[in-house]
Amino acid sequence: MPASEGPLVPHPSAAALSDGVHRQLEREIVDGRLAPGAALREAEVAERLGVSRTPVREALRRLAESGLVRIEASRSYRVAPLDLDLLAETAVVFCAMAGLAARLAQPHLTDVEVEWLASAERRAFGEAAEPQPVVDPLFGIGVLDVFVDLCDNAVLVASMARLRLQIRRAFNLFGPEVPRLLFAERLGAIVAAARSRDPELLETTVRVHGEQFVLDVIELARQDARRDDGAR
Repeated sequence: MPASEGPLVPHPSAAALSDGVHRQLEREIVDGRLAPGAALREAEVAERLGVSRTPVREALRRLAESGLVRIEASRSYRVAPLDLDLLAETAVVFCAMAGLAARLAQPHLTDVEVEWLASAERRAFGEAAEPQPVVDPLFGIGVLDVFVDLCDNAVLVASMARLRLQIRRAFNLFGPEVPRLLFAERLGAIVAAARSRDPELLETTVRVHGEQFVLDVIELARQDARRDDGAR
């Protein structure tokens, strides 16, 4: 290499570019920055992210496979709407898995994790008297993540990962509208079960209360859809 030249910077592979675009768009959809129904034009996304259209096209196809993007007849792309009936079915499966994760995690729960759950409960109850008490959507996911992180079962973690995207998306879009006191009561039941050190009780409590919280979010989404229909 001539002395005047700097070190060569490896050009990212096509797969790496596609992965990067996929992660970015997935994050924007799940976080709600890209709203349901938003158009996703290859050229515009490519320009915004500083890549060619090829990795964008590949990323959009992968997002369509995971249910976050819809491919329309014109070969255009849109952020998929929330299918609330499918989301309700997803909640049953996801929360059953979360309950199993909690059962497997129970032997590994230390006082540190239990105290974190308890502090989240205290915070939720403490803020329930706010003028507009709402739930931080990260609370709901964060509570389940404690058990997922400690369950020591790679198959279970991988199986939950795809379903988690749809659940988290619903939490981000509608979770903040759930009354905090209602969430605090559900969290309190989970904390009590964790403190009991009874794996069967913990599994059942996480499954039942986790599923009900998701169904609370879905009901808010249905109410929002009915309001939109009525306004038309």
